[in-house]
Amino acid sequence: MPEGDTIRRLAERISGRFLGQRVAQSFARDPRITHLDLVGSTLTDVDAVGKWWLLRFDDGRTVYGHLRMDGRFDLGRRSKAPEWQRRLELEMENGWITAIDMPNIGVVATAKEESIVGHLGPDLCSTEIPDIALIADRLRSNGDRPLAGALLDQRNVAGFGNVYAVEVPFIAGVSPHQPVDSIDDLEALVAAGSALIRTNMGRSHRNTTGRRLHTTNMWIYGRQRRPCPWCSTTLVGGAEREMPWGRVSVWCPTCQAIEPTRAVDPARIERALILHPARKLWPIEQPTT
Repeated sequence: MPEGDTIRRLAERISGRFLGQRVAQSFARDPRITHLDLVGSTLTDVDAVGKWWLLRFDDGRTVYGHLRMDGRFDLGRRSKAPEWQRRLELEMENGWITAIDMPNIGVVATAKEESIVGHLGPDLCSTEIPDIALIADRLRSNGDRPLAGALLDQRNVAGFGNVYAVEVPFIAGVSPHQPVDSIDDLEALVAAGSALIRTNMGRSHRNTTGRRLHTTNMWIYGRQRRPCPWCSTTLVGGAEREMPWGRVSVWCPTCQAIEPTRAVDPARIERALILHPARKLWPIEQPTT
């Protein structure tokens, strides 16, 4: 499932090519939006909130959606996907916007967007710098919930997906199973995750190490049963059905041991980010007051 940085890049791509253009043709084939006709409307804003995309038009309507696992956009030439997969097609002045296999799609009055995204926590990929302390407090309110599950809950913080739910705990030296209210200096972990995702949203590829490797750009994601890059212990993990948070996970049983109280390791974070441009945003990026 695409994460918040991917959706922000998508919004910027659509905006860069089509913002301010009028709709010449409009085809809505999804049963939830068959009434939708945008001909003559102008695209005035393209936004992303967490993992949701939003297309705002000058007639006061917003088309919204979620890619989940299979959704995607074709931009530019008219899509060659089968017509039944083209849930929404908009001919603009500079090409076509086509929503393909979109599992969640709808239209709402722009003034009522809160009914769609109002339940989400602070958006990590917003144009505004996220409030790290607020996010840490929201995570702590989950009590003894495992860290990974709390990070993935978009009601706590919007944008993190499974890559970050694996990588950020590893970088901070905390187990994804560690109860979130037993983690000291949770703010440092959140700040590291925020720095990574906000840096990656401006890049063409997601990378958590700062290195460009042939096999992976991640520390441990997808590397179960391989040596830990920190201590050489064999990485362990579990399938979706085995994890309380319902996602595939990987961790180091030595570096990320579960303890009654576990402290985030700022020195480890600094070392992990030393080659990554995200180091410029950690730990100093904070909202201005």
